[in-house]
Amino acid sequence: MGHFGHDLLHEFVHVDGKIFRTLKALLFQPGRLTDEYWQGRITSWIRPLRIFLIVVAINLLIVHDGVGPMNFRIGMYQNASGHTTVRVDPDPDSRKPPKGLTPVTEEQRQEFSRKFRSAYSGARYVSVILFAGFSWLIFRRRQKYFVNHLIAGLHFYSFCYLLAVVGGRFPILQIPVSIAMAVYLFMMVHRLYHSGKWGLTWRGTLLLSALMFAEGFLALFIAGIVKAGLHVPGLGH
Repeated sequence: MGHFGHDLLHEFVHVDGKIFRTLKALLFQPGRLTDEYWQGRITSWIRPLRIFLIVVAINLLIVHDGVGPMNFRIGMYQNASGHTTVRVDPDPDSRKPPKGLTPVTEEQRQEFSRKFRSAYSGARYVSVILFAGFSWLIFRRRQKYFVNHLIAGLHFYSFCYLLAVVGGRFPILQIPVSIAMAVYLFMMVHRLYHSGKWGLTWRGTLLLSALMFAEGFLALFIAGIVKAGLHVPGLGH
């Protein structure tokens, strides 16, 4: 029994240490985990998909309103006839309601947000695949294997979802959080693809712009699907 307890403690400390070592590298050494994996040095680190799932689970447990790495929130408005308009934005309340529209009740907004959050779950994986596609198109001469770009995408979005916890809990910090994600991406690109200053600037900007567009498009697309199928008493269609 004592031997079993010793082995159990050893395994716990080993796994626990690996998790914290991986999270430390993920947060403070952009691109290191991806580079280690590309070089075949994988035994010391949590695997990319597993760390992604762990971080997403942490995000879901702590953040209850913001959705995705950009912490998209729902703003809902209706006109006099009851027709609704949906706004998807990290901070929809910071802007005035569209002309002629008034906010719906908080209960109605929360109901839509709940369904939006549920529908968005699959988009997390789409985002990683899109990252890999954009990254492969931009950097394929430096890294020709698509699967390696998938690994980079898993690590980048793991960082984003972890940092999004801060923006989710403290919406006032969402802009600094978004800036930190952009800086992280540029540092990651520099480490992985050894781009010079000019190459880093235009390729990093291109990748960042593509990712921001994709995130916004996915959020609006999912919100549209949810709105089309939503049946809440008192809510127009």
